Amino acid sequence: MSAPPPDSMNQLVAKRTLEKYERDYYPKRDRITISFRGDVAEQHKFDKIRPLSPAQRHGHLVVIEGESQKTGSKGHYCIECNSWNLIEAVGTWTPAGSPAD
Repeated sequence: MSAPPPDSMNQLVAKRTLEKYERDYYPKRDRITISFRGDVAEQHKFDKIRPLSPAQRHGHLVVIEGESQKTGSKGHYCIECNSWNLIEAVGTWTPAGSPAD
């Protein structure tokens, strides 16, 4: 048996992320924070973000607006449901057409 193509795995992870976030995270957004994935945490100084918005899908990426618990700044973050069925931030995201694009 061969492994599924990477694109189909990305689509599956995105679907699972959307479902998990909308069911278990967004309704509790005033009480929870989302940590960065371990390999990206140091880059973001081990920050945690508080979710502010429903999740949106952009291709195989799932994006939320969040607030940094260290700086208080708001931004857009890519999130992913990991193999332990937990949501983690995996990076930042810049909307198309914005000055930083």
